[in-house]
Amino acid sequence: MSPKKTKTSKNASKARPERDLALEAQDVLDTFGAAVRADRDYPALHLAPPVGRLNDPNGLVYDGHNYHAFYQYSPLHPERKVYWRHAVSTNLVDWKDLGTALVPNTRYDSHGCYSGSGIRVKGGFEFFYTGNVKDSKNKREAYQILATAGKDASPVRQLPPLISGPHDGYTAHYRDPHVFERDGKWWMVIGAQRKDKTGAVVVYTSKDRRDWKFKGELGIKAKELEKCYMFECPSLLQLRDEVTGEIRDVLIFSPQGLKPMGEKYLNIYQSGYIVGKFNPKTLKFKVETPFTELDAGFEFYAPQTISGTGTSAAQDAPHDETVMIAWFGNAEQDDQPSWSKRWVHMMTFPRELHLRDGKLYQHPVPQLDDAMPLQPIEPDEKGKLKELKDARVFRLRGRVNVADERVKIKIKDTHGVALSIVLDQDFVQMDRGGTRYTEGGSLRRRTLKRAKTRQFELLVDGSAAELFVGGKLAASLGAEVFSARTFFKGEKRRVRLTGGKVLSLEYARKN
Repeated sequence: MSPKKTKTSKNASKARPERDLALEAQDVLDTFGAAVRADRDYPALHLAPPVGRLNDPNGLVYDGHNYHAFYQYSPLHPERKVYWRHAVSTNLVDWKDLGTALVPNTRYDSHGCYSGSGIRVKGGFEFFYTGNVKDSKNKREAYQILATAGKDASPVRQLPPLISGPHDGYTAHYRDPHVFERDGKWWMVIGAQRKDKTGAVVVYTSKDRRDWKFKGELGIKAKELEKCYMFECPSLLQLRDEVTGEIRDVLIFSPQGLKPMGEKYLNIYQSGYIVGKFNPKTLKFKVETPFTELDAGFEFYAPQTISGTGTSAAQDAPHDETVMIAWFGNAEQDDQPSWSKRWVHMMTFPRELHLRDGKLYQHPVPQLDDAMPLQPIEPDEKGKLKELKDARVFRLRGRVNVADERVKIKIKDTHGVALSIVLDQDFVQMDRGGTRYTEGGSLRRRTLKRAKTRQFELLVDGSAAELFVGGKLAASLGAEVFSARTFFKGEKRRVRLTGGKVLSLEYARKN
């Protein structure tokens, strides 16, 4: 039975006209945009805001030529007016800003155009997002809204909302719709909070993507998730296990409320996945791989995928691999050095996902090889990599023997060692204690399956560093990933490798 339509509170804040909000945002961009682009901490490869605050990726779609990425955008930050911003790329490396896509200016989204997904349809695209409304007493309302678009993927909001308010038994923390097609039917999963303040994923179905019927909860039995108070940004997709050859269901989501456990769950909020079998009739999800963090680093949240398999928006993508992009940031952690230039946060570099024996492996999309082709490199007698001297943007890929001695990768700036990485037989460790930003911690470590040889790739882009690590086999690269915002001190940088034995090393740089 569909939930009853609820009326918007009379006390809900009145939204300002779209023109006023748009002009305010443009004024900020005109005033500070040049300083943002000139900032040495601003990335060359990662999608970042032209000004203001960026957070969750939204509506990732592919039109046969361009990748369209939308993201939550607060140009008036620290005032939290959440827009959608639009960017486009032909290769997932070089992004062009296309301006504001949605403005929070209606009675259904006056306090924010929150997260959602996109699908490709005949003649264009459709986007589904959550409209957030708060009254004068901070009471929240949630609406699931449709925005349609032509071939240019510029969304036009369609009102009234598709779904007004949460279904009975849930609070107004009811958001982030992910829409997909399976077996001739349209499905929508939404992140939710039950009345007892525990997290859940709810399921709707539709024949026409306009009339949505509540089906129930996604049935997940996972003890470690029972005390979570909210599940955000769910995505339900199918991947073929490259070892077994079987199709498996993968739920990617961001549960809030997980407490630290040893080296796990150390960020303020977590993001991860479970693998198993989803039964469309009973809605039960048989868990075969328990909840696993997607990233072992410091800043990573609200991931979203785009796929070429037909299970998501990019049916005509140039390859069949699923690509994931996440927010390279955390909620409640906005006080980064870049705010002095009036911008904060970025997206992770797009990553291909591969499922092998029930585990997800991640590595940069292959388009990076075209944009930054790797060349062989040899350290000098002291382990220094002269080719990377003072490089602001570079990638370093290698294979090292750690059987007798662990390998250390150190990046020095004008104040000493800023970023240090340790590759060991049994673990990998990242320490950013020497950088200008350590909110949320300076050290992360992850225990790995013992291996005498380690594969790694390090991507440094302005104030972003992403480390992909594996074992002996090349296919193991990305078994663990560390994402870290690394604000270096000064412009001078040196990269050095010590210990162990370098079996192969390649690099590329971009100035």
